[in-house]
Amino acid sequence: MEAIQALTTRRSCRSFKQEQIKDEELKTILDCGLNAPSGKNKQSSKIVVVQKQEEIKELSKLNAIIFGKDVDPFYGAPTVCFIFVPKDESNGVKDGSLVIGAMQTGAYALNIGSCWINRCKEMFELPEGKKYLEKWHLEDYEGVGCCILGYIEKALPEKVILENRVIKG
Repeated sequence: MEAIQALTTRRSCRSFKQEQIKDEELKTILDCGLNAPSGKNKQSSKIVVVQKQEEIKELSKLNAIIFGKDVDPFYGAPTVCFIFVPKDESNGVKDGSLVIGAMQTGAYALNIGSCWINRCKEMFELPEGKKYLEKWHLEDYEGVGCCILGYIEKALPEKVILENRVIKG
């Protein structure tokens, strides 16, 4: 798939097959994220990949607590990536956001569904979340977003009409 097509047709996926994505596909998606531009080319973002279903369920519960709803915010995705940036990085949230966007476009180009899930920063501020940061040696980092990945189970939403969103000055 060419870059322009991927950027203009990608849609978020919230319905996944339970089959795990292939390691080489995951590596390509991670490479897309890790090669995203960053302020001053610091490349300070870190990605934690979780594919163990037990751990995903625990982390999903943390996200649901912040969400305030008894649901699975990760939509049953078999792979969940957490994007972190140093707490003291002035461009951190912007840099981490570019990582997620690049991962989503790369995933779509491979016909893999993705969705940005919010509340990453808040879930790792909870006592249970801080334990994960310690486990991953990321105590000086904060969450930017979660990127869920998996093979698409249902058709993705249609393209949204984009008229009247660009104003020429």
